[in-house]
Amino acid sequence: MEKAILKTLIYADIFDYPLTIFEIHKWLIGRKVSLRQVEKALGRLSQESRVKSQGGYYFLPKRDGLVVKRTRREKQSEKYLRKAQVLSSLLKLIPWVKLVGVSGGLAMENASKRDDIDLFIVTSKNRLWISRLLALGLLSLTGQRRKVGYFGRKIAGKLCINTLLEEDRLAQRNKDIYLAHEILQMKVLWQRDGIYSKYLLDNEWTFKFLPNWVSPDTSLRGALATKQSRLPRSQSSLAMTIVENIAKWFQLKIMRKPQGMERIEDGALYFHPNDIRPKVLSGYQRKLKRIINP
Repeated sequence: MEKAILKTLIYADIFDYPLTIFEIHKWLIGRKVSLRQVEKALGRLSQESRVKSQGGYYFLPKRDGLVVKRTRREKQSEKYLRKAQVLSSLLKLIPWVKLVGVSGGLAMENASKRDDIDLFIVTSKNRLWISRLLALGLLSLTGQRRKVGYFGRKIAGKLCINTLLEEDRLAQRNKDIYLAHEILQMKVLWQRDGIYSKYLLDNEWTFKFLPNWVSPDTSLRGALATKQSRLPRSQSSLAMTIVENIAKWFQLKIMRKPQGMERIEDGALYFHPNDIRPKVLSGYQRKLKRIINP
């Protein structure tokens, strides 16, 4: 039990993110337990000085400054989330967009002032490219779209569509603690047709890593209670298929060569030029060896 808590705090520490007791329980790695069990184990770890606490937050020893950092980032995240909520509502004009959410640090309210806003989008089957083209156009009209080549201060608070998935391509092929967190911490801004439930069902493997997870949004709780997932609607319009193919051809023609974690797949686009996944996973393993198995 204590080892599971340490693993959870170690992972959060990589992101400079102290946790409350409720968050430790929610994000506990690899153990399905009660909140009371977490509370007792935390007491033992605190007595042994293996875990420190301040203002209701728990963290590893010699990391006291994280509480102030988290508070500062939460205030910044509130501003960015309000902005994302307002601007994402424009994407409701696109009939094939079924879900818009925020991912990355902002989804955990752990964004700094210099961060951009990562958007996660699910579209109808065979409508990914036309949806992306229209979404980029709408965001460009607001002047808040992060463009290719933007870095430093230019990206602060700008919206970046970094993941687009068609509704029948929601399952993630890589299965590790990093992606489990990314999937479950994604914050839904709006959705249609209960597609978020299907997203969770198609990635049900995440609960082997994080078995205590429950969505904070009561409207999304019980998403796993039903095993009935919606089948993609038939998209048989010849005219729209032609438009989709043209949109795909046009965008591929002007896209640069994928870098880092950027991938262009059938029914899925991933634009993550800064590949932090290997760095996070290797850092996590190093800390595990040093703290749990010295």
